Amino acid sequence: MSLADARTLEALDFASVRERVVEATRTHRGRARAASLAPESTFDAVADAQRRTAAMRTLQRENDFYIMPAVDTQPLTEAAAVGQTLGAPELRSIGDALSAAAAAYRAVQERSDLAGVAAAYRPLRELAGALVRAIDESGNVLDRASPALGRIRRAIAHANAEARDRISKILGSAKNAKAIQEHIVTIRNGRFVIPIKSEFAGAVPGIVHDTSSSGQTLFVEPLGALESNNRVRTLQLEEEREVNRILDGLSRDVGREAAQIEINVEMLAVLDLLYAKAEVAKSGDAIAPELTEEAEVTIHHGRHPLLGERAVAQSLRVDGDVRLLLISGPNMGGKTVALKMAGLFVVMAYCGMQLPAAVGTRIGKFGRVIADIGDEQSLVANTSTFSAHLARLREVLDGAGPSTLALLDEIGAGTEPNTGAALARALLEGLLRRGARAIVSTHSLELKLFAHSTPGVANASVRFDPATFAPTFELDVGTPGQSLALPLASRLGIEAQIIARAEELLEGRQREYEAALVDLSARSSKLRDTQASLGRERAEVAQQLESLARERRQLEEERRKFAARAEERFAARLREFVQELTRAQSQGEAQRRRAARVTPAQTRALSTTIEAIHRDLGIAQRDASADGAMVYKPGDRVLVSSMNQSATVAEDWDDRLLVSIGSMKMLVAKADVRRESASTGGSTEPRSEGAAVRLAAAARGNPSLDVRGMRYAQAEPIVEKWIDDALLAGTTPLRLIHGKGTGMLGRGLQEYLHAHPGVTAVRYANEEEGSTGVTIIDLRA
Repeated sequence: MSLADARTLEALDFASVRERVVEATRTHRGRARAASLAPESTFDAVADAQRRTAAMRTLQRENDFYIMPAVDTQPLTEAAAVGQTLGAPELRSIGDALSAAAAAYRAVQERSDLAGVAAAYRPLRELAGALVRAIDESGNVLDRASPALGRIRRAIAHANAEARDRISKILGSAKNAKAIQEHIVTIRNGRFVIPIKSEFAGAVPGIVHDTSSSGQTLFVEPLGALESNNRVRTLQLEEEREVNRILDGLSRDVGREAAQIEINVEMLAVLDLLYAKAEVAKSGDAIAPELTEEAEVTIHHGRHPLLGERAVAQSLRVDGDVRLLLISGPNMGGKTVALKMAGLFVVMAYCGMQLPAAVGTRIGKFGRVIADIGDEQSLVANTSTFSAHLARLREVLDGAGPSTLALLDEIGAGTEPNTGAALARALLEGLLRRGARAIVSTHSLELKLFAHSTPGVANASVRFDPATFAPTFELDVGTPGQSLALPLASRLGIEAQIIARAEELLEGRQREYEAALVDLSARSSKLRDTQASLGRERAEVAQQLESLARERRQLEEERRKFAARAEERFAARLREFVQELTRAQSQGEAQRRRAARVTPAQTRALSTTIEAIHRDLGIAQRDASADGAMVYKPGDRVLVSSMNQSATVAEDWDDRLLVSIGSMKMLVAKADVRRESASTGGSTEPRSEGAAVRLAAAARGNPSLDVRGMRYAQAEPIVEKWIDDALLAGTTPLRLIHGKGTGMLGRGLQEYLHAHPGVTAVRYANEEEGSTGVTIIDLRA
């Protein structure tokens, strides 16, 4: 059983939607498939169709995919299969179709949701290549179709030139001058001829092939050109035989592969239909609906697919506890548009089409969609409009069940209002008892009250401008609509006296109801405006908060990474420095004497510099609450954590200690030390042989460093260590040789030196010292 019968599809204008898909196809067979597009018969097939359409849209967006045009090859392959020789244009069209199928296959073979379409595809590269190489796009057999054909055509060209030369000499002969009508060489019956005046018929011996329409000119093939023309004609016949041989061979090849050709072209047609659906979806800014197992229709900001830019977004839902939606309001306000849009969306979704709506639109599992929309009066069947509606309503009711969606326009209209309303209510109650879903339009006050008081039924109305009473075509779910007959009559110029009399004739209950509706609509309009404004404000605040949180997370991550890198590098340099000092001590008495030159003032300066670097880098210090309160006495053994070195306490300075590491004294924070237990031991042996060599050089206070030929990234750490070593050795001023070059290395190092806490002055050397290729550095004492 199909989802919707022909009358329902016609009432919903589905044929117009389907025609848009047809127009978007690129192949003959794809067009035929689109023309017969119909809803899938099972819900699983609907889900597959939706996945494939979504996959095709993704393919179009990511790969700029398109389908190449192709003819329907079936009549051609059937003819070739029974031994008929196809013409060159027909064979070329088969080659083009195979090429289009191959291109489509290459694009979809890696796409899981589309690969199933191409499961039976087999590439026919050799056949497609042979057809395209042999025949051009205009259907002409090319010279390269076979070596023999190329050779024959070259011979024809040579023979043509020879024949033309021969006949041109006859044409230019002086003895024939009077007989020549016009000095041109032309062709008649495939042979070169010259125009002779009819009165000189025998002047030029030859064969007459044609005459002019006036009879004044004879087209004569001179006997002297006969042999050359015969040669040309002989070669042309040979060419014709070779072309026929080529076409016959290609046709046999096509006949042998006829079945696979049809499989490949059928795959192309399926992909073409998917391509067309994706194109229609793209042009309508459509989305893939959510599919649910429950029988429901939930539309968010849906736009009728046939109204284009004129469409006004409407939202409605028939889901959960709401089984029946009753839409009321003035004529031409959009009730029928909403009704048709809901039905069309279900049918389109079941055809694998995407819907012009917002995300969150859901289409449920229906077994039947049936509509009664419009005037179905039949003069042939002798039925009135009301009788036709009754017959259709009987069909709706007879087949109704939990998986039915009924779309009923102006139910109960066409007869006496009270009777029509009573009959309509009874029919709607029957649908509810059967568990069906329905969307119904009406003007009936009784039905509006029924919707208000009946569980599972909801009112909805089409909105209008309260000042002009012009429809806005928007849908307001939860509020019954007004007919606005009297306000519209007044606006259109009906006499005020007649309007007043009509109001008097209205029953009191109806007048009160209409007045209440006016007030309710006005309040609903204000509430909607307020809700929309609050929604916009909430969205803006949420966006700002998210932006601030994102920036904060980014800054925190950058700060954390920078601090970690800086602390790691600084700690490594400190450990290396201490190891170098310790190694220097072990070098012997001479090294110890040089190391002993480091004064307490210089040691304190280094410690102060280290602490300043910690502050500048934002490196968090360890909690000193425990260690800071401890008291140390001279001679205590401690472990300096940041250096991983044992030291001897010389003096306790409240929150800092003056410690000795070998012969080197320095200040360290109490938070950075802990008492050395017996198990800790604490060998003061250095761990780096190379460090001792570097320390020895620094201890000698080398005042000059040459970094020429280095990049800034290479030179900066070397200069940094050189400065620190000079601070310890008390060497100042220093001479940094970086060369002139582009000046980038010198400028970069000077910027670094200006920021160094141990440097007091930086300047380029004078002309005698090296000019701008050398920087002179003064250090703190």
